[in-house]
Amino acid sequence: MRSPVERLKTGILVTLIAGLIWALAEGQSLRTQRTVAEIEFEVLSNGTWSIRVVDGQDWRGRVELVLEGPVASLDSLDAALREPLVFSPGMDGLPRASGEHTLDLREALRAHPEFRSRGVSVISAEPETVRVRVQELATVSIPIRIEAPAAALDGPAELVGQTEASVRLPADLVAGLAEGAASMVARVSPEDLASLQEGVRSVLRVRLVPGPGVPEGAVFNIDPAQVDVRLTVRSKTETILVPTVPVDLRLPVGELGRWDVTISAEDQSLRDVKITGPSELIERIRANTLVVRAYVRLSYEELEAGVSSKRAEFSGYPTALSFSAEDLDVALSITKREPGPSDGANGTGSP
Repeated sequence: MRSPVERLKTGILVTLIAGLIWALAEGQSLRTQRTVAEIEFEVLSNGTWSIRVVDGQDWRGRVELVLEGPVASLDSLDAALREPLVFSPGMDGLPRASGEHTLDLREALRAHPEFRSRGVSVISAEPETVRVRVQELATVSIPIRIEAPAAALDGPAELVGQTEASVRLPADLVAGLAEGAASMVARVSPEDLASLQEGVRSVLRVRLVPGPGVPEGAVFNIDPAQVDVRLTVRSKTETILVPTVPVDLRLPVGELGRWDVTISAEDQSLRDVKITGPSELIERIRANTLVVRAYVRLSYEELEAGVSSKRAEFSGYPTALSFSAEDLDVALSITKREPGPSDGANGTGSP
């Protein structure tokens, strides 16, 4: 006769075996359930094929499913469906020929590894279908050109190293590209230039975008995605040296007929006048659309005193401009005119 301890051990063992048998049976029993799967179509596969959902459909990237399968498999699938299901070109269940196709989602999901490996059946899918476009791809080398705001640059911009990009496009589009008709663009924006130091040759990394002859929606990949552009941002402040600037006289209106004032021949122009200011104003001076002249202003008191020299000035120009020269002193000769018969005894011009 067995002892109580042996009977207890036998009872525990029988209970464990029964539990395992029940768990195994429960895991293998079939269950039907509803669930939702998020679906993503991977655009590229090995650089040879692409698949995209055709625009204009009520496609929201999710499918409501009715599934049937072992309880354990369905539980495992639920965990996998927390992440989107990815379909790549060339997978079982997907079309393999170029063009537009109506994809049966139920059949495609049945063939997906996440379902097939678990032995889970797809009873129904809503929506039932989605239109996709499958394209064969080809890679072509396309020249790169720079687009930059020339007015903001000092000299031309140039590419550093890379002058062509490898672009992946639909094969039929590549076959129709005329030689030299397509280009990729390194587009430099004013915002890009704002981060660079003025007047210093700099290298800027710029993203490549499709240019003429390359439909933007047809591009699947660009290598490199960015290129380096060497350029110089024009300084907002610039300096120009004007070799000669004419000097004019300015007298009070009431004194114009009473004095003979001459400027010595050597001082009738200022030499090597340095002008500093905004680039756009300096450019106008350089183009001679903003004419620079100096002047000597004489007051009544200075005329009476017969001053022999006076410092030349600049006025009437934008305050952003500054003027300088090594010698601004102008030699003068001032002579008071003798009153004529019509001037009156006091020389005032009164009748």
